[in-house]
Amino acid sequence: MRYWISLFFVVSMLLTAAGLASAATVTPQLILDGVVLTPKEPPALIDSRVMLPIRTVTENLGFTVKFENATKTVTVTNGNSVIAMTVGSKKATINGIESELEAAPIIKQTTPATATTMVPLIFVKDNFGADIVWDNKTKSAFIYTSKADSGGTSGGSNEGGAGGSGGNSSGGGMIGVVDEDPPATDGSTGAGTGTTGGSAGTTDGGTGTTVTDPYASLAYVHGIRFENETVILSYEGTVQPVVTSLTGPDRIVVDVPKSDFASDFGQNLVVNGTTAKSGVYPVAGHPVLTQVRYSLFQSNPNALRFVLDLSGAYGYEVQNDASAGELKIKLSADAVPPVTEEPQNKVYTVVLDAGHGGSDSGAIGVSGKYEKNFNLAVILKVQALLATDPRIKIVMTRSADTFPSLRDRYNLANSVKADLFLSVHANSNTKNTVSGTEVYYTRADSLAFANVVKQYATPATGLTDRGVIQKSLAVTRETKMPAVLFEAGYLSNSTEEKKLFTEDFQNRTAAGLAAAVKAYLNLA
Repeated sequence: MRYWISLFFVVSMLLTAAGLASAATVTPQLILDGVVLTPKEPPALIDSRVMLPIRTVTENLGFTVKFENATKTVTVTNGNSVIAMTVGSKKATINGIESELEAAPIIKQTTPATATTMVPLIFVKDNFGADIVWDNKTKSAFIYTSKADSGGTSGGSNEGGAGGSGGNSSGGGMIGVVDEDPPATDGSTGAGTGTTGGSAGTTDGGTGTTVTDPYASLAYVHGIRFENETVILSYEGTVQPVVTSLTGPDRIVVDVPKSDFASDFGQNLVVNGTTAKSGVYPVAGHPVLTQVRYSLFQSNPNALRFVLDLSGAYGYEVQNDASAGELKIKLSADAVPPVTEEPQNKVYTVVLDAGHGGSDSGAIGVSGKYEKNFNLAVILKVQALLATDPRIKIVMTRSADTFPSLRDRYNLANSVKADLFLSVHANSNTKNTVSGTEVYYTRADSLAFANVVKQYATPATGLTDRGVIQKSLAVTRETKMPAVLFEAGYLSNSTEEKKLFTEDFQNRTAAGLAAAVKAYLNLA
């Protein structure tokens, strides 16, 4: 017997008049598992309801459709069920049992040849075994079926959380099984299913996972200088800087992942221990640049941040001369910054993902509590906190005890063209003394978001900070927007398990995560 999982319901199906007015400039599309369908009539917004062409949708889902012209009745069958609807009536029958639609089916035709019966999206979603997402911006309906539940790409990833133990692959794969890492170059295996961290060639927390020392490939910044309208950072190693411009106040932020200050960096560097390093390089005589602040703003692995403080908006260009070992930020009133300020009326789409769910419990705590329940409790609280801000549109991968596959999760985020993706998990380890929070990211463009999550959410938990960690996880790798997976604590630690399942802890964690989202989007 085939089981269907109802995953997503985007409340933006109820559209404002403004949204309706803008629809005329967009060509609606119907997309099934990534394939664009060509119905006679596309999805449409009719009386503030999303209506779908029932024949095109259901035939592509494997059903048989018959239309009785005399009675205007549509009958959809697949051998196991019979669903009948009548144009103009909210009454339908499902295997002989009467049901009610939220809106009556209609016949829509742009020309006489395109006459098509249109049915409310939510009725199709609830009764035909498909998960449907409406993207109001593109006016498109994205349909997902169980055919897409076969796991991730790039090696068939089945992983979701950073830790976790093995499991079967039913229903699209147990979330929590980690991909085997690429072969390491230092002689370590770089594979396993436990937590990352530790030093090169060591086993972390008794999990049997061999990890590579994140400090082994650090770049080192030797100095900073300002000449010819250019801030120049001299370095050795390989750097991949992430440069952004911000307002309120105006500044240019240069993040250098996997880097540290060299021992000969001497420009007013204040050092307090191994992780507290900061300083200021004053600039005189420039029309807008007043100073450059710098600090070691992340550890494990280390990353440096340089902030060019400006008295007003100013253009710049970035040049990374690897042969000379110089990163240059050239200031110019005529240059156009690579990153422009978002319009003030922009609405950001944020996908919130509660890890695991349904048949996949995730980690099981020492007292038998399920990780999936913790994840959902926290993500619902984050949703409630962010939903009050009209500048944020929330999309949930699940809002109940269901089991979306990993592919469902990142396909949803990519389909709605989300601005951010945030996944919440709890961790586990074979060693019951391991404790603390971890922030995971995969792609370089997610590092800044990961650091903001660490800044706001980690202290909110009150637990040990185990740092920001780069790892190849499906939901942070296959998404196309900044994506972070937050491990809130260890269910294998009896003390932490008790804390994780308290309202106080969940409220504080949710508040920290919501604050991180707003801070990253500059909405705080």
